[in-house]
Amino acid sequence: MPLISRWTAAFVAAVALPGSLACAGDGQFVNVAGHPPVLPAAAPAGAGDPAIERLLTRPADLWERLRQGFALPELDRKLVARHEAWYAARPELLQAIFGRGRRYLHYIIEEVERRGLPTELALLPAVESGFNPMALSSANASGLWQFIPGTGSRYRLAQTAHFDARRDVQASTGAALDYLEELYGMHRDWHLALASYNWGENSVLRAVGQSRARGRDGSFDTLSLPEETRNYVPKLLALRNIVTDPGRFGLNLGELADEPYFTTLPIGFDIDLRVVARLAGLPYEDLLALNPGYNRPQSPGTARPLVVPVESAESTQAAVDQYVVERAGERARQKTPRRGR
Repeated sequence: MPLISRWTAAFVAAVALPGSLACAGDGQFVNVAGHPPVLPAAAPAGAGDPAIERLLTRPADLWERLRQGFALPELDRKLVARHEAWYAARPELLQAIFGRGRRYLHYIIEEVERRGLPTELALLPAVESGFNPMALSSANASGLWQFIPGTGSRYRLAQTAHFDARRDVQASTGAALDYLEELYGMHRDWHLALASYNWGENSVLRAVGQSRARGRDGSFDTLSLPEETRNYVPKLLALRNIVTDPGRFGLNLGELADEPYFTTLPIGFDIDLRVVARLAGLPYEDLLALNPGYNRPQSPGTARPLVVPVESAESTQAAVDQYVVERAGERARQKTPRRGR
């Protein structure tokens, strides 16, 4: 939605006079009829600006924020219900999926909302990879969003001997949302866009053409689809419905604070993730989960920003800075020639 322009915002601010002018006793302010003016109440900061209003009304719980953006239409209720029952019967699986997803969901939701997309898309990695950035399929699809090598290259996800951006959380999320936006622009239908993400846009376009040739409307329900794709969108909608009302399925997702889980540190040089984990006192597995693009713990020639938990950022930066100072002193001592006895 378009934002209010700066000129309009300035006009609103000028009209919304301070509330003190409307206080009793301000009889010196009268209109042409001799009556005290009825002044408009001061507008809250950001009133009329959709972006600011969203911030002012945003819930503290990330699950609730996610629910507020759900917008995908329903589809094949019986098939969706079948997947709801399947997930509900496996609470340990859902706990593992969303346990991994807690690291990434805030970032993904931020990116989805920034583009004005349905927030169900933030749950797509649960279907694709179970929120496992190290997931690798038999078709060599990799990462949270399961990019195959060719599509990854098409969306500028570098794949080198040292680093695979298909596994990088930030890079792959941007690429996946770019791809989904392109697919939606092609079909103007989210069910078909998601089917294309799973099966390929050319395959879905052919299926739509075949549906229309049979006198149908080319919608998702009328297409001849592989079994995986037929179930793909209903799985996402089943997860959407579970998140909407987990109690209805006998589930408890727990609380999830609406705050960033990770941030980046511009280290500026290559460092072994195992060294960082030791310096910062972080479990190596947790650090790897935030930096999954590396093909080995130390990746020469990349010098990418280090991704760390927000709560550990300051102490990690201090530990790395101290490490740099100590290493510099050690190298200086090694270069200093020893004096003879």
